[in-house]
Amino acid sequence: MMRRTKQDKTMMYTLADAFYILYSLIILPSCIHCFATPNPSIASHASSSIFRQGAFSGVVHDTSSTKSSLLANNSDNDDAPPSEEIFQKFTKFLISHQDAMIDEIERIDGSGQVFSRDGWGAFSESSPRDNTDSSGGVTRVMQGGNVVEKGACSLTVIRNGNLTKERAETVSGRKQKQGVNDHAIKVQEGDVYSAAALSVVLHTRNPFVPSFLPLFKTFRSDVRIFLVKSSDNDQLAWFGGGSDLTPYYLIDSDIVEFHSHLKDMCDKHFPPNNVYNLSYREMKQSCDDYFYLPARSEHRGTGGIFFDDLPATLPTLSFVQHVAQGWMPSWIPIVKRNSMREYSPEERHWQCLRRGRYLEFNLLYDRGVKFGLANANPRVEGVMVSAPPMIAFEYNHIPENGSEEARLIEVLKNPKEWV
Repeated sequence: MMRRTKQDKTMMYTLADAFYILYSLIILPSCIHCFATPNPSIASHASSSIFRQGAFSGVVHDTSSTKSSLLANNSDNDDAPPSEEIFQKFTKFLISHQDAMIDEIERIDGSGQVFSRDGWGAFSESSPRDNTDSSGGVTRVMQGGNVVEKGACSLTVIRNGNLTKERAETVSGRKQKQGVNDHAIKVQEGDVYSAAALSVVLHTRNPFVPSFLPLFKTFRSDVRIFLVKSSDNDQLAWFGGGSDLTPYYLIDSDIVEFHSHLKDMCDKHFPPNNVYNLSYREMKQSCDDYFYLPARSEHRGTGGIFFDDLPATLPTLSFVQHVAQGWMPSWIPIVKRNSMREYSPEERHWQCLRRGRYLEFNLLYDRGVKFGLANANPRVEGVMVSAPPMIAFEYNHIPENGSEEARLIEVLKNPKEWV
């Protein structure tokens, strides 16, 4: 598919230009907590998708014994598989799903462009294919496609790292917030942890296709698991993740369809009064709360779902896998309807201005990016891989009253219930 444009000429900055513009605004906190890992380079490479944890509030209010037992040592339930077994199952799923998604994106893009492969650690070209004990990851990037101007799909797997004192205290604090009772495991410095995450960000070329995160919207999604094993070999594991849409122009029916897909999926896995105290409404609210630019009093996009601190059990494993499997089916129909729409230079410029907001959020507020940039020797390319390919900054740009651009801003300042 070839895009159509009346004219594709506008004043835009490259990512490097934008970085310097924003540099003076960035304050990277010195108190960001890092993990100690078998390889010092692992923490910075893995940061972007794994360290977004801690924002989900949907499960922290229920302090009942049922919720406590779900977050406690799995050995309390003889019928439940150990957390490590769930971790291994989920990791295998992430590895296979990354390949399946990339094949689908390349097919729908139709340009002949393919994702590059940057593997490291256990996923490097020189590593044995049956290496299941080491840490590593794969960053896959496509640029210059017909539909996807830039897309990134990143897999990270950390195995057998050791918690620093600061991170152990953070995990313990999370357990207390979750209402875990006294028979839960005690997390302390030196305990072994493992983590795995898969993320995808697709920046579309056409302003009428949301980025995925999805793009024409930009489209962003990720899923992850974190596992801690105490010195007594007790285990604690939880999931996090989500999916959201960042449109440049509002096509209400597309956004309703996207949210309907998410709601149907959430309703299937979390009926009323479920033991996890979860629902689509709570996860949507968490998404709205997290992807928010307080300095501008506006949300980054039209939302989706966001969850964290979700106890790792077989039912929640099924849910998180379903979330990842729904990424492409929820985005591709929007692409097919809109990728051939004509757009003007002014609409392209608006797209680049909105991408500037996306970069602002990543650099100023996203915990994963801030963690990665705060490390001594971060793999900057890996941390910044989700950045848009072209953006624009314009002083005090105010959309014309009654315009489609103004309508978008109104929704970003006052989020809607789409379903």
